[in-house]
Amino acid sequence: MQRSASAGGLGSSSSVERAIAKSGRTGGFASARPPPEPALQPEPGAPQPGPASPQPELAPARPEPAAPRLEIDSARLARAGIFTPDSTLNRTTEEFRLIKRAVLERAAKARADGVANAHLVMVTSTREGEGKTFVSLNLAFGLAAEQDRAVLLIDADPAKSSIARYLRFEVDYGLTDLLREGGPNLADAIIPTSIRGLSILPSGQPDHLEAELFASDRMGALLQAFCRASPDSIVILDAPPVLATSEPSSLARHVDQTVLVIEADRTSRAAITEALNLIAICPHIGLVLNKARFRFGAVRFGAYYKPYYRRGKRYPVDRS
Repeated sequence: MQRSASAGGLGSSSSVERAIAKSGRTGGFASARPPPEPALQPEPGAPQPGPASPQPELAPARPEPAAPRLEIDSARLARAGIFTPDSTLNRTTEEFRLIKRAVLERAAKARADGVANAHLVMVTSTREGEGKTFVSLNLAFGLAAEQDRAVLLIDADPAKSSIARYLRFEVDYGLTDLLREGGPNLADAIIPTSIRGLSILPSGQPDHLEAELFASDRMGALLQAFCRASPDSIVILDAPPVLATSEPSSLARHVDQTVLVIEADRTSRAAITEALNLIAICPHIGLVLNKARFRFGAVRFGAYYKPYYRRGKRYPVDRS
């Protein structure tokens, strides 16, 4: 899907909030155009205007194009193990319901406590290939199934753009472009989807200063604008692996909770501890065990997501 960039940039936080506030429930965070105002009718008995002088004919105005909508192929995603609200229920959907409920409970508590970034969630892993984008998509689709809740899924991994690969769309511009001066308008960057309440913010073009962009006050202002403009929403950031790049450490300062994906029977305790220390600034970190094999008769879903890390506490790294 091709889209052309327009000038305007991120602008002030108030302008960002106005752009987000235009969104309707069916389009998630994507901006919607207001309907045209009805033409004024003359009052009864009022003098009728005389015949208008001839005017040169003008070419009919072309209608403004509607915001491009990303069609989600639920059947294809289901074959990859990703289940949308349109999919049939199975073990995976039940497992992600438990993860989703834990995320929502934490977000609700943080919001009640007045935490500004209560609804910002980062999903990452220790290393590549552990399934963090798989978890991000399942979590986003599960949250979108909630009633009266919008979800914005941000691809915060420009080097891979895994969200775009899974959902099969081309990335013209996105998050990194919004964070640069003179980038596109916010409304042009967010893509509404055919899933009710779900919108996508693509990663944008790779930048050698991504860690600095993600740690910047501009990034914080953008995320805070999302939270203020749509208080009942959840914003999910699909971030790179913690031990592969410094971007997750930069993003951790902006979010209230992090979902750390760990591959069963592969990720070492030392790698987990090192990753936790690198994102320790995030106040709440939960672990998701992915690719686990279950024995016959074992509990098939349960304590997959649970608080593990307390803010400011560091654990010694076991190199064994």
